[in-house]
Amino acid sequence: MSFTGIFKAKDGLAAIADSKGSIKENGKYIEDPTRNPQKLFPFSNGVAVTCGANQISVQNPNRLFPQTINLEDLVFEYLQSKHTLDSGFFQTLLVKMGTDPSNQEPVHFLIGRKIRASEYILERHQIGYRYYAERIGLDTDLFFTAGDELYQQTFSRMDSIAHITSVDVLQKFVASKLDSMIKFYDETLSYNPVGGIIRSYILK
Repeated sequence: MSFTGIFKAKDGLAAIADSKGSIKENGKYIEDPTRNPQKLFPFSNGVAVTCGANQISVQNPNRLFPQTINLEDLVFEYLQSKHTLDSGFFQTLLVKMGTDPSNQEPVHFLIGRKIRASEYILERHQIGYRYYAERIGLDTDLFFTAGDELYQQTFSRMDSIAHITSVDVLQKFVASKLDSMIKFYDETLSYNPVGGIIRSYILK
């Protein structure tokens, strides 16, 4: 399931994502040995992180079998032409996911955008098989997280995040916290769904 988050400071946004891919085998999750999916995408005046399904199945009437597409390939292709992730991207993804009922695991996107100097907005998007949900953050929302519930709960209880005003300090704090949590849960859980290289990005 992974873990991703975007955190807001007075002078910018800090985005963070792990890079572990998981697959289900015999009813249990294991690490995907073939994939370290890209989950963090900077773009013009914004940044996106994604978790949930990192591949989708697309049925095409002209093909006998469905095509498996890596989510990051769709994102990179769209960013190449549009330079941002807008409503058109999410509608395209919704249509593609709606072609195959096997797309039961939703895709989660968190997006942070710079509106103007010292003004930032957070967005949450969930795209599933024939449904789409969107939430725009309030000014009072200091961060959005997505992914593994255990990690999300831990980050939601960190009051210290609200008191960090520098995005550089914030980025180091959340990256360090995620790293220590991964090490702890590697030792205590039978399978830790979060891991790999931690990627982070600062938008000022």
